[in-house]
Amino acid sequence: MTDWRAERDRALLALEREKHPGARVEAAELLFHLAAEDASRAPELSDAFSRLLADKQVAVRRTGVGMATAMLPADEVPGFLVARLADEESLVRLEAAGRLADLARPDCRGALAQALEDPVFEVRFEAARGMATLKHPAGLDVLVEGLEEDLLRFRALGALAELGEARALPAVRRLFHRWLLPAFDRTQAAGVLAKLGDPEGAAWLLKRTERRRFNWAQDRALAVELCGEVKVPGSLERLQAIVSDPKDDCRGAAARGLGRLGEPKALPWLLALLDEPGVPEDYRLDAAEGLWLLGIPEGRDRVRAVLPVFSPEARAELSELIQEMP
Repeated sequence: MTDWRAERDRALLALEREKHPGARVEAAELLFHLAAEDASRAPELSDAFSRLLADKQVAVRRTGVGMATAMLPADEVPGFLVARLADEESLVRLEAAGRLADLARPDCRGALAQALEDPVFEVRFEAARGMATLKHPAGLDVLVEGLEEDLLRFRALGALAELGEARALPAVRRLFHRWLLPAFDRTQAAGVLAKLGDPEGAAWLLKRTERRRFNWAQDRALAVELCGEVKVPGSLERLQAIVSDPKDDCRGAAARGLGRLGEPKALPWLLALLDEPGVPEDYRLDAAEGLWLLGIPEGRDRVRAVLPVFSPEARAELSELIQEMP
């Protein structure tokens, strides 16, 4: 018996005997992890999958709904999730709506629109996030409302950026200027402003990329990457300076930002980081990601060539990116 099968059996035993809700959820999450880690395990985890979906504990059933994305054939996942949108338990509906949103499938738009009418705000939020992924503004008001929720704000901003709807500008501006707003939220808000054409957001991001003697800007890496993603004027030169500086701890963020910027001039800078002797693997992985995002054949050929020399974890991460962006 291999190690993963032993872990499966221990998790199933915990679900059967354990009384503490938290311990049972941990066991369910382990089963989900085992399925997501290797798709070939699905047949031997089918009984465990069914066990989770039939459990009396709502949080365990919720994990089972998430596990469906790793267990079912891709063409069966949407139908499975849509059916769970009618579950009597809001946590199950929440998981189904979130997973459905992540699929970003146009044929799921009708189900997501229906979930926008759910009585629970968190479910409506996930549905709105999914609609934003599909570039449909039906959930705009829900996303704007999400800006007032501490736990949802960052994701709401990300969805608004993806939606690109100018009607969100007043709400995002109010948030950006809010007193004592956490730094990461303010920088994310600046990114949305910049993407929607507000120069104040672009100026904030570029200013936030400056390197100071004291680490006063913990969100600096986010600002660096966003400069490339939203194509802030002047960001090419700033990102070049960062990615080329061996003493700058935001080199990886700059590499990813250059890839998102899409400027062909960045090719030699990213190749130099990829091949730099003694550079940490994390930076080399960021350089490879930047090269792939840049989309230039020479850069992508180089990424394919160096893929085997990465560690198994880094290789898996980079391979996933390559599959997602062929």
